[in-house]
Amino acid sequence: MPNKLGVGFLLASVALQNLGRREARTLLLLAAVAICSGAIFTGAVLMRSIDSSMAVGFTRLGADMLVVPAGALTNITAALLTAEPTDLTLDDSVLVRLETIKGVQKAAPQLVFRTDASGYRGGASIDVIAFDPMHDFTVQPWLEQHLGRPIRKGDVIVGGRRDEALGAELLLFGWPLIVYGKLGKTGVGTHERALFMTFETFAEMRLTMQQVCGAKAPLEPNRVSGALLQLAPGATTQQVRFAILANFPGVKVVSGESMLTSIRQGLAALLNGALALMAIMFVSSALMLSVLFTAIIAERKRELGLLRAIGMRRRQIVGMLLTEAGLATALGGLVGVALGLLLMRVYEHSLVYYLDRLGIPFVWLNGGTTALIAAFCIVVTSLTGAAGALYPAWRASAQEPYALIRSEG
Repeated sequence: MPNKLGVGFLLASVALQNLGRREARTLLLLAAVAICSGAIFTGAVLMRSIDSSMAVGFTRLGADMLVVPAGALTNITAALLTAEPTDLTLDDSVLVRLETIKGVQKAAPQLVFRTDASGYRGGASIDVIAFDPMHDFTVQPWLEQHLGRPIRKGDVIVGGRRDEALGAELLLFGWPLIVYGKLGKTGVGTHERALFMTFETFAEMRLTMQQVCGAKAPLEPNRVSGALLQLAPGATTQQVRFAILANFPGVKVVSGESMLTSIRQGLAALLNGALALMAIMFVSSALMLSVLFTAIIAERKRELGLLRAIGMRRRQIVGMLLTEAGLATALGGLVGVALGLLLMRVYEHSLVYYLDRLGIPFVWLNGGTTALIAAFCIVVTSLTGAAGALYPAWRASAQEPYALIRSEG
């Protein structure tokens, strides 16, 4: 074991000396690798960040469709964010059935109950909206402030025009509730004035509500006021509407802005195309490194012939060349990541600023995920460099020392 460690250390030392001996060639190699790895690192971080930002931004535009009871009145707004208060309800099993409809990607149920008998603020009329955090995509994306934990039973989220402080306690039907979060201003009246809670919290308070308000339909178990739908990429509102009306008698389907749906689906497809382009860039970078190391090793045949002549074995020759390639490309990858971080600063003052002006929040990846992507890029770059040098190194080491010495001038 000590001998093997000693040989490995010697090969690494020789590889470092070779890199330092040919400074111009090493710098050009580092520059080529840094540009490729930096582009891949920056692209990966930006694509992931843009994907997260688009998810938040487009969910803030609301649902694509809203399914409500046939007789329910609906107030059409630019964004479908919530159902309207009504005494008409649907069985909550509709959610499971809706998610089986072709073209439906998400279905978020809501129960809306309007009352002036809650005791809230001296009997003021209030909309209480129950939602499912696991399926929701129109309430939580609008959270501007919230406690640093997941929402739980006994929590309430207040609309953007409410003035309750975060973490404060409010009484609703005599039940103490903690203000978990506050929404931003959406421009949709019901959404801005309501109090939002989970179905679990609503169910716990149901008996008290029935005692105060009577046996109203929204207070019956297993009922919902409607379901907000998000369509899958490629699905159209017409197709999904016909499928729902054919399978769910007694419902009404309200569509949102079809242009917004098309834009969301088109940008999602564009993002997937960008990721495919990055994969192609990675493959082309690997081929470029293979060509570079083929030329580098061909230039050094005399040196390799002399090493073979003084007794260095084939596997030691290959090990030295692979170590040299791995070190050079790892260093290039490190430089590329540093350049990528600087480039992201530029994006922060251009692309991010532009998205903010459009009202789409840009969500950067957290530091831990960015560090993992950086480490992955450096390791993959190093392995790619070693893989690119493997074939030319093995081929050169297979030649006789005399042939190698004569082949270079």
